[in-house]
Amino acid sequence: MILTTKYLTFWTRVRKEFLAGFLIITAIMLYIYFKDRKDIGRIGLMILGFGFVYLIISLIKAKTFVNEVKITEGKIIVTGHDFDSRWEKEIDIKTSDIKIKSKGSRVKVDYYFTIVSGNRSVDINRSLNWDYFSLLTIFREFKRIKGEKIIFDEKYYLDIMEKKANEFSARDIASGNDLKK
Repeated sequence: MILTTKYLTFWTRVRKEFLAGFLIITAIMLYIYFKDRKDIGRIGLMILGFGFVYLIISLIKAKTFVNEVKITEGKIIVTGHDFDSRWEKEIDIKTSDIKIKSKGSRVKVDYYFTIVSGNRSVDINRSLNWDYFSLLTIFREFKRIKGEKIIFDEKYYLDIMEKKANEFSARDIASGNDLKK
């Protein structure tokens, strides 16, 4: 079984990580400036300083990207990119673990997986570009091949992911869009 998602270039990933957070903080700082009429130079330096630090963080986060997962009996082959250089890792499922992780806030939480094998780990959906149907398939197949049951905590998160997948699917059907383009 091969599951893929759209390839995003390194600079597209950086923009995706950087832009929203930077614009929100900039808007907050400008609101503070116009509310209290403080020195614009100080606010400008704070925005510039924050932007520089946030850009470095965004570069680090966008460095690694996974866009293909092949599941065979006993092995999972993950294909991704460091910057824009392609790499491939073969992981033995029997000696690995898969963990559900989340990122976001109370308002919007998104999920990704970390597959840990020995001293190496791979994050799937860290850039939030995978559809939840594919993620659910990866997780369930991993557990099936490994011969593990899905525990209560995992079931809780999988149910949330399934609801999100169905919401996106229903929204796309209503609007005439295809999520898996």
